[in-house]
Amino acid sequence: MRIAVTGANGFVGQALCPFLQDQLQASLVSLTRNPSATMHEQLALSTTDAELITGLGDVDCLIHLAARAHTKNSTPADFERDNVALTKRIAYLSIAAKIPRLIYLSSIKVNGESTKGRNPYSADDLPQPEDIYGQSKLACEQLLAEILASSSTELVIIRPPLIYGDHNKGNLRLLEALINTHLPLPFGNFNNRRDVVSIENLCSLIVLSIKHPAAANEIFLVSDGKARNTKEIVQLLARRKGKIVRFFNFPQWMFTLLKKFKPQVIERLTGDLQVNIDKTRSLLGWNPNN
Repeated sequence: MRIAVTGANGFVGQALCPFLQDQLQASLVSLTRNPSATMHEQLALSTTDAELITGLGDVDCLIHLAARAHTKNSTPADFERDNVALTKRIAYLSIAAKIPRLIYLSSIKVNGESTKGRNPYSADDLPQPEDIYGQSKLACEQLLAEILASSSTELVIIRPPLIYGDHNKGNLRLLEALINTHLPLPFGNFNNRRDVVSIENLCSLIVLSIKHPAAANEIFLVSDGKARNTKEIVQLLARRKGKIVRFFNFPQWMFTLLKKFKPQVIERLTGDLQVNIDKTRSLLGWNPNN
C-alpha cells in the first residue's frame, strides 16, 4: 500500500508515519513545502501540479494533516493560504491522480469551543466555529465535500479534540512545564469535563479509516472515550513522563479573575468540551485504548 501524507513533519505526522509503516507496511510519500533527508519519498509542493500528479499516480490514500493551527500573530490571509488554498489544491490533485480516498484531519473547533450547559458535540451537529482557525477548518471541510462530490475520490473527515502525546504543543506544553516545576498545581478542585485524545488513539482511527468501507464520505469525532477534569488531564500527562504531581485547591474567584486577562487559555485548560463518539464506534467498530 502506498500512502501520501501532508504535514508529515508536524506533531501528528511524526507519530502517524511510523505507525503507518508498522501497522500497514505502507510505502510513504510526503507532500511538503520543505523537503529534507528522511526515510521515505518526498514530493515538493513547490513543483508543478503535473509533476505532483505523476508522483501520486499509484497512491491508495492521501492523508491531509498540514494546516496552520495557532491564531497568535496570524492573519485571515495566513489561514486562507495555509489551510483553505492548500486544501483546495490537495483536492484537485487527488482527483487528477485518481486517489481512491482522501482523509482530512479537521478539528473539534469546527463544532465550537465549549459544551458547558449542553450535550456533548456529535459528528452531525450544526457546525458553530468561533475563531478564525475553526472557521478555516470548516471552510476546508466544505470545500473538500464540494470538489470531491462528483469524483471517484472518497472523503473521510476526522475532528479530534485536544491531542496529547510525547511532544506536546500549545496549552499542553504549558501544563508540562508546570509539571516539571515539581510544585503543587492549583487544579485540585476542578469538576470540568473535557475530552482529549492520545496520539496513539488518533493514529489507530486514521489507519482504520484508510480502507474501511463505512468510512467513505463520513465525518467522525474521536476521543479517548473518557471525559476528564483538568486535574486528571495533568495526571495523564505526568504519567507519560513518569512523574508524580501534587495539587492544591485554588479559589474559584481567582480563576474567574484570570479569565478576564487570558480567557482563551483559561477556558481551554479548565472549561468543558465533551464529544460523542458513538457514530465512530458503531460505523467503524472502533474503540479507543485507555
